[in-house]
Amino acid sequence: MALPPEPLNEVLPQAACVVDAEVVEVLSNGPTPPQPNAPTAATSAGRLAPSQVVKLKIKRVLRGQAPAEVIVEKPEAGYALRAGNHGPFLLDGSTKPRILGRYGPDSWSMSKLEAALKG
Repeated sequence: MALPPEPLNEVLPQAACVVDAEVVEVLSNGPTPPQPNAPTAATSAGRLAPSQVVKLKIKRVLRGQAPAEVIVEKPEAGYALRAGNHGPFLLDGSTKPRILGRYGPDSWSMSKLEAALKG
C-alpha cells in the first residue's frame, strides 16, 4: 500500500522555491539503489528509483525566484521522472535545487498548494 505524501505544512517551510513546471529532459540517472526487503516509509511498494538530474521548464513561479529553465536533482525515491511530467515542484535552497516531497510533482494538488501559500 502506498504511503500518502508528507503533510504539506511540514514540507512547505523547507521550500525556497515553488514552481509550476514540466520536465523537459532527464539529463542523468544515478545508480540503481539497493532495494529493501520490505516496503519502508521512503517507498510506496518497497522499491526505490535512482536519483536523477532533470531540466525543468518553469511555467509559473509561486514562491521564490526561478529562471525559465532550471536543472534540479531528484533524490532516490519511490518514483522516477520522465520528459512530460508536470505539476507543482517544491525545491529546496541548494545550489543545485533538490525536489522535495515523497512523490515529486504528484505530492500535492496545485489548488491545495496555492491555498497553503496564501494562508
